[in-house]
Amino acid sequence: MTDLKPNDLLDRRYRVIDTLAQGGFGKTYIAEDTRRPTNPQCVIKQLKPPSNHPKSLENARRLFRTEAETLERLGKHDQIPMLLAYFEEDEEFYLVQEFIEGNTLSSEIKPGQSWSESQVRQRLQEVLRALSFIHQNRVIHRDIKPDNIIRRHQDNKLVLVDFGTVKQIRGPNNQVSGTIAVGTPGYMSTEQGRGNPRANSDIYGLGMIAIQAVTGLTINQIQEDPNTGEVIWEPWAKISDDLKRILSKMVRYHFRERYQSATE
Repeated sequence: MTDLKPNDLLDRRYRVIDTLAQGGFGKTYIAEDTRRPTNPQCVIKQLKPPSNHPKSLENARRLFRTEAETLERLGKHDQIPMLLAYFEEDEEFYLVQEFIEGNTLSSEIKPGQSWSESQVRQRLQEVLRALSFIHQNRVIHRDIKPDNIIRRHQDNKLVLVDFGTVKQIRGPNNQVSGTIAVGTPGYMSTEQGRGNPRANSDIYGLGMIAIQAVTGLTINQIQEDPNTGEVIWEPWAKISDDLKRILSKMVRYHFRERYQSATE
């Protein structure tokens, strides 16, 4: 994969500023759009096909286009970054997305400090609106965690980011089969860890964020029952029985016992 450096120009338009992240799927850069008057910043995701064999490349090209179409559809929601462009250069694929200026939810969840019940409910409802839209479009985010939720400075809304690993749901049971596990330990459900994420795998991740917020525990301090696999957290939470019931159902070990949709 081409290692882009600051000032490199992509598509004769996007000037690289810095590297944001890199992983098994590719790299993410922050860049500026040199063809717009104010040179606004944007996020560029660089994806390399698994092989440069013509047949493999053509298949990757088709999947890339499908992914871009999905991101464009999702970007119509106010809490999801817009897709600005997609292109291919030197047999590598690039997605250009809106840059969301703000702070991640990680900066609001502090160890030893717990949110009030009203704060938790309000933020849950806000993120669930975006998740509901994603799932209605037959997509699973697969990496719901505090770092992927940004409070946008412009209007204080919570925005879901990092759709680099989105996959369209296949099959009647909202199940993607034969995929590799994508996600972050602690926020990743059992079925997702086995490579079989479902829409309510995203609900599990959001539930774990809420549990962190109401207990003041770090994600690594939250334990599981060795016999049942259920999350142990209630003794540290000073919230109503109703909210305890909701959060417990969001993070049940078995997906069938969880909420089946973001609107439920």
